[in-house]
Amino acid sequence: MTASKAELTEQRLLACAKAEFMEKGFAGANLRFIAQRAGMTTGAIYRYFSNKDVLFKAVVGPAANHIQSKLEEIADRQLELLNMEGFITDLTAADTVVHQFVDYIYENFDVFDLLLNHAAGSSMEGFINSLIELDIASTQAYIDKMLQLGLLKNSPPARVIALLVKQNYKQLLEIVTSKMTRVEANEYIRLLVPFLYAGWCTILEKTDSQ
Repeated sequence: MTASKAELTEQRLLACAKAEFMEKGFAGANLRFIAQRAGMTTGAIYRYFSNKDVLFKAVVGPAANHIQSKLEEIADRQLELLNMEGFITDLTAADTVVHQFVDYIYENFDVFDLLLNHAAGSSMEGFINSLIELDIASTQAYIDKMLQLGLLKNSPPARVIALLVKQNYKQLLEIVTSKMTRVEANEYIRLLVPFLYAGWCTILEKTDSQ
């Protein structure tokens, strides 16, 4: 289906806004300059987006919402498998999940760059932290279920789990912070995943039957 004139205008506006936000960050971006990039008047922008924050959310929102949904889906699936099979993620499975996440990052690298490095002052500033909090909660739920099923001897305190998950994200998202090429990222992830997996296996001691 051919896009309408309004849809094409909105697409051009989003592309120009993205370029402005990438160059100047949310706080430094200016609607007037975005309008100039798009060949529009500033007033015309308001027919599409009520303010700069709404425009920023339109640029990053689709990818941000998708990755949050995927993380929730993975967490739910892991608990489901644990309930059904006593399933414990192995290194191969962990590697697969991380590579899926990395693939999505590189499919939407500019958006992740915006969220990590250019979102200060916007309503999306805390999005990455919200992902981390989601993962902390799902990790704790998974560990609690393993304990309940007798699959672990013990686990660290919840505050330690939270700190470890935060550090995992910091290490993983270094590929965006450092603007690694895909080749560099692949080599980094090849070394990072077994490093993180070994750490979690050491901390979460399984019962002798596992």
